[in-house]
Amino acid sequence: MENENYEISDYSFLAEESIEKHFADINILLLSGKHIDQKYYVAYTVLESYEAQWKNFYRNLYRLNLVADIFDRSRYYYLDFTENEKGKLNDSSRNRELTPLQTLVGLTLLDMYYQRYFDEEKIIHWNDIKIQILESDHQEAYKRILLNDIRESYDEKEWNEVHAKFSKTIDNFDKLGWVEKQSGKSEELVFEIRPAIHRLAKLYNQELQNFEAFSQQLRNDDQL
Repeated sequence: MENENYEISDYSFLAEESIEKHFADINILLLSGKHIDQKYYVAYTVLESYEAQWKNFYRNLYRLNLVADIFDRSRYYYLDFTENEKGKLNDSSRNRELTPLQTLVGLTLLDMYYQRYFDEEKIIHWNDIKIQILESDHQEAYKRILLNDIRESYDEKEWNEVHAKFSKTIDNFDKLGWVEKQSGKSEELVFEIRPAIHRLAKLYNQELQNFEAFSQQLRNDDQL
């Protein structure tokens, strides 16, 4: 790995064969908000091998930080705004905050990640989500927000509505690299939670620390 303090004055590294071959794909992924970990082996390796140069490239051309973060012994890359800067991509189409529903689902998945902390792969099935809603420490908040009522059981129509909300959010999180949808599975909703989901803990630390207050506000504002 290159020395992170290494200063470069040009972008000649882009002419390297490995970068030239994969530059377009990596650039599109990062600018779209993707978090790239070792699951995306080729892109990750190219970023890691020329990390200092990539950081210089995005800082100078886009006023964005290429962040190399670590969680659960897994390293991942993503783009973030530099301090005191909004970056050249600061518009509503590229700098969207998570919706209240996405935030709720994200914090739910983050909780489930911690529950499976010692599992090599954090594979989640739809039934796991139902159990989380019905039996977790935050069950009353989940039921109140997602199912509109606190009861022991719910009918198929009610669960289908919750399933649709989660499925849509999982699609979005898959694009960000926070989860990876599993193909070739017989069940309708199966995915792996990736370590990059931990970025939610940084972005929404206040909501995470005060989940009950956050969930109550969602319900009061009828934002879902």
